[in-house]
Amino acid sequence: MFKLISNLLMSNNKMECKMLTCKLKNNKKCKSCCVFRKCRSFSDMRSLQKSLIIANEKLLHTVQMSNVYKDSKTFVDMVTKYRDDIVIANFNKLGEKPGIEEIKKFLDENFHEVGHDLVHVEPNDWYEYAPFIAKLTDPKLINFAGYLNSKWKTLIRNFDRSKICTECTSTALFSKNSFIVPGGRFIEYYYWDTYWCIEGLLSSGMQKTAKGIIENFLDIVKVNGFVPNGSRVYYLNRSQPPMLTQMVNSYFKATNDHQFLSHSIRELDVEYEYWMTKKSTVLGVKGEFFRLNCYNVTSFNPRPESYKEDYINAQNNLNKEDYFSNIITATESGWDFSSRWFEDPYDIKTIQIKNIIPVDLNAIMYKNELCLYKFHKILNTGKDKYYEQAIRRRHKAINSVFWNKKLNTWGDFNLKKNRVNNNFLYISDLSPLWSGIKPPVDPEIILQRYKSLLYSHVSGIPVSNVFSRQQWDFPNVWAPYNYWMVYYLRLSGRKEQALNIAQRFVNTVYHGWLKTNYIFEKYEADELGAYGGGGEYIVQEGFGWTNGVVVKLLDWFGDEIKLIEPRDKENFDELLLCREECFEDLLHEPIERQMAAVEIEKYTS
Repeated sequence: MFKLISNLLMSNNKMECKMLTCKLKNNKKCKSCCVFRKCRSFSDMRSLQKSLIIANEKLLHTVQMSNVYKDSKTFVDMVTKYRDDIVIANFNKLGEKPGIEEIKKFLDENFHEVGHDLVHVEPNDWYEYAPFIAKLTDPKLINFAGYLNSKWKTLIRNFDRSKICTECTSTALFSKNSFIVPGGRFIEYYYWDTYWCIEGLLSSGMQKTAKGIIENFLDIVKVNGFVPNGSRVYYLNRSQPPMLTQMVNSYFKATNDHQFLSHSIRELDVEYEYWMTKKSTVLGVKGEFFRLNCYNVTSFNPRPESYKEDYINAQNNLNKEDYFSNIITATESGWDFSSRWFEDPYDIKTIQIKNIIPVDLNAIMYKNELCLYKFHKILNTGKDKYYEQAIRRRHKAINSVFWNKKLNTWGDFNLKKNRVNNNFLYISDLSPLWSGIKPPVDPEIILQRYKSLLYSHVSGIPVSNVFSRQQWDFPNVWAPYNYWMVYYLRLSGRKEQALNIAQRFVNTVYHGWLKTNYIFEKYEADELGAYGGGGEYIVQEGFGWTNGVVVKLLDWFGDEIKLIEPRDKENFDELLLCREECFEDLLHEPIERQMAAVEIEKYTS
């Protein structure tokens, strides 16, 4: 079992031997000694070997199916107290069908509790009066902003190797710098989450912390050629939406640090090529061929961190390998899970993301190409021409492959049906707008179709209009897509609409905080301050990207954002620019507005 992870680890070991120095060999480069046990003095190699416990099929299955822990992630995040062979020998003493009390005793005796190898880190660039707070005058808003700013100190962590015995194992991927964790059950860093954390840190004046986090990602690209889903060994067989280039862009805009840009460029190119070679497909449209990006992971087994859920859901599935591969591919998308990936929008067992080319992934790649073009031009490497061509190719591809002429909107392309998926509304359909794509029609025509999604919910923008009971569907409101929509509306001169969305989202986070003293990962669209639901786990508090987005919105709008009391119904009604009945109202007269075909400076500055 877990052949994919084992093979991936072995290949990473070989790569790392070329890049790290073995302390056992008098500071000479490690060659033939590169075997798991012999290289355990490598700090990073010790991280890569940590899947040996979760790779034991019998142990993993027994613990995860025993219901000792409600959350499957708990066990795979624990640290052993002894060497692997001792732990396995102790497990084998339990016999074929151990009872739950025997399993509990075994776990207590052989594993430390979750978080044993994790430490809080005090940032040295944190300021009580952060720059974004200085823009505020409303005492309530200042108090709320102060709380958000203080959360950075509680969310900054690092893994501590000294807490692990020499031959004990952990699934952690160690890094040289501290990082922001989302919060709750998520006690490691996650790839795309970190972009919005970086945005918030920069608005808080914490450039040094932001730089260190980006350096962690650059380091892992040096070893793996890509950024994994998160900082755990069990995430090494997939990535997440590739936001590293845009993190560097945000940092560069804030600091004008040319030296760091020069230091980063090689790894940004490497990651780009990884996505273009490992996560892409070629599609022909009317005699023209386009290379487009897609999520794609092959797996023969349940995810270690969601083992029980995957195992149970796969029982009546005739093709378990196909099911597991689609499930883990959906986690790579960040949208785990959504009707967006299902053949039957209400049945996760019909998941088919491997048949779908996502429009928002290709919009992200387009924005990355804009940034890489700009970076290479600044650094005068000569490679800017390469990315200029890539920009033009993808711009044409997005308006050729993902565009639905009948409905005047974009959508995901379904390879199985050979058409764009537009049966429902997903906020991701609008991703080309905030990435800088000029649409075939006036943008107002596109926005009109999504009017209800954008403006009829008190808490902000829900990710879809499908009530599937999955967390990436209605009624959940997620910070990243509210950020992206506000970003686009501001940039395109629609400040009133941008402020409207920002107002609703900030207010729901604020009122949720007043009620519970927590910041959540997602919110309920039609109940002010209520946290969202659905998915495989209970809603988590923290919460990294929500903090980052609210900080950024306060930085953008300052005192223009007004905190509204729930009892002030008249003011709240004014925020709802559209009611539910206007979902299919497409009779609005479009506003004349033109955009340049390739607005590189505008969408990267």
